[in-house]
Amino acid sequence: MNSYKLIKTQSDNNTNGEDESTRHLSELIDTKISSIKVAPTTPINFLSLRERFGQISDQYPLPIKFQQLLQTMRNIEQTYWKKRKPLTYDIKTNAIKILQIGQLLKLDKDLYEVKIVNKSIELIFNHIPTENLPQFQPFQSQLPQIFEKRIASIRNKMDKLVQEKHEDYLKLIGQESFLEYSKEFKIYYPTFDMNFVQDISPIQLPFQIYSDEQRDQIKQIVEITIKYFNQRSVSFVYYNNLIQHLLNKIPMNKEIMEKSLMFLIKIQPDFLQITNAKKEQQKNKWIVQINKLSTEQKQIESLKTYFY
Repeated sequence: MNSYKLIKTQSDNNTNGEDESTRHLSELIDTKISSIKVAPTTPINFLSLRERFGQISDQYPLPIKFQQLLQTMRNIEQTYWKKRKPLTYDIKTNAIKILQIGQLLKLDKDLYEVKIVNKSIELIFNHIPTENLPQFQPFQSQLPQIFEKRIASIRNKMDKLVQEKHEDYLKLIGQESFLEYSKEFKIYYPTFDMNFVQDISPIQLPFQIYSDEQRDQIKQIVEITIKYFNQRSVSFVYYNNLIQHLLNKIPMNKEIMEKSLMFLIKIQPDFLQITNAKKEQQKNKWIVQINKLSTEQKQIESLKTYFY
């Protein structure tokens, strides 16, 4: 290249406002500008009533104690479908289940007939013709229609108990207008605590399930357990730690203590729960949770429902 062409090239570059030392800066700016993407505008999606106040469902939610009672009924009905004859429960080893049967009979006295046979009860199913039942299917999620109708009937009675308490609560807080949404979407007001729905009193059977001494011991367990959680200012403790603390306070055999605590957990799951109980889970890893709103007076008053 001769000297004239070299001067001409540099002159052109200067005219364009660029030289080799600064050209990369303009290229970098162009690259950055082209890489900026403006997010498309989207409308704000307001939460629906069901999303705000509860899970989408065709049924009202139930308190845990009612859920467990309904599951007990389903298990009993399924066992009858399998055996097709009256069921027998030993009074000593099936005290909790017998109390739950009493609760179901309180909701519908025509569900079963109870007969005392030695130290057991015989549960006779009413209005179920065994000759028309389909063959038992152990892994079928739905029971035959005749059983599902019986369970649905009890479920409706439970729903009614919760709905009555919910209506009283709405009046108390001045939110009666929410009742319309409650019925339409099968939801309850977000601050409504279903655990305060009164327990179902079992019908009185012609025998005593728990002795006076056992009743006093269970009441002691309630009082000491609530104080133990309050003193520690926690909602969770290890199962073994709670058992050991109770044994230090109440002179009782460990096996009986564990059975008494499990009675409370099964009968009053809105009071105490084992949060991680699984078949393969060892007891020393169980964690017990308490409802922090529980009081000694409330829980002992609730226990009277089951002691007669």
